[in-house]
Amino acid sequence: MDVFLGIDTSCYTTSLCLVDKNYDVVADERIILSVAKGGRGLSQSNMVYQHTRNLPVLFERLAGVLTTAHIRAVAVTDQPRRRDDSYMPAFLAGLGYARALAAVLHVPLYRLSHQENHLLAVLRTLGRVGSEPFYGLHLSGGTTDLLRAVPDEKGLDITRIGGTSDISAGQFIDRMGVALGLPFPAGVHVDKLAQTVTPPVRGAHVFCRDGEISFSGPESQGQRLVAAAADSPARLCSWTLSTVWRGLENLLVFAATDGMSHLAAAGGVMSNGYLRRQLSDWCRRRHVRLDLAADGFSADNASGAAFWAAVQEGKKS
Repeated sequence: MDVFLGIDTSCYTTSLCLVDKNYDVVADERIILSVAKGGRGLSQSNMVYQHTRNLPVLFERLAGVLTTAHIRAVAVTDQPRRRDDSYMPAFLAGLGYARALAAVLHVPLYRLSHQENHLLAVLRTLGRVGSEPFYGLHLSGGTTDLLRAVPDEKGLDITRIGGTSDISAGQFIDRMGVALGLPFPAGVHVDKLAQTVTPPVRGAHVFCRDGEISFSGPESQGQRLVAAAADSPARLCSWTLSTVWRGLENLLVFAATDGMSHLAAAGGVMSNGYLRRQLSDWCRRRHVRLDLAADGFSADNASGAAFWAAVQEGKKS
């Protein structure tokens, strides 16, 4: 069986993924990076160290599959965004493994950005990249970007047209979660607690101007609420997610006035059940086609990279 290998070494997760020629996932292995209790992130040197330890473990997990599968091509994320000024040492760990493996196996190596990898994970569920431009929403621990994406020979030519002017949605959620004593990254724990509150608590106003939103004011407000024990942790989690949605809704309205008719939403924050439901309802009402990654593939993973390798090699057949 021919398979295509994707590798992603991001700020939060070490990921390997194998897909077949039909773009179905054959194997998906990940290790979330460890953060000390009470911590709100990792240094780049610590990320590189953990990726260096994790990658051999993940390849050992793939060993059983690779006894009967043949790697046709390798694709790896090598920077956060496809820009000359976009650099992060964490991606060097995966890039080194990818280059070595491709050289030893004498197979093609494809390089793409972490942001492209996320949007391609969404397109994998469609079974094609296509040629038409589309809008993207990339929501992760460090990124909240409204994008316009155009497929090209390298992957996706992405232009940022809006997003946050300060902290990301993921950082806002994580900071609130850590302040409430939840483990980092806190997204899944905030989501779980928020689900116990019905109806959801109304969120704070989120400033927006020309497609740029700001979560720093609501975060300061939220920290004061936590410090004052102004409400239960569950209700504060609900307030946090409702505030994030109010900010995202501002971005979506801006995109709609820009002509958005097709949106692909990706990134770890899009694993959140409440936000997915709110986004789906908004797009349905506005007659915007919405594509989301398959369950489990919104968070950091390497399926987009593996998919891109399969697509590129398929063109040669």
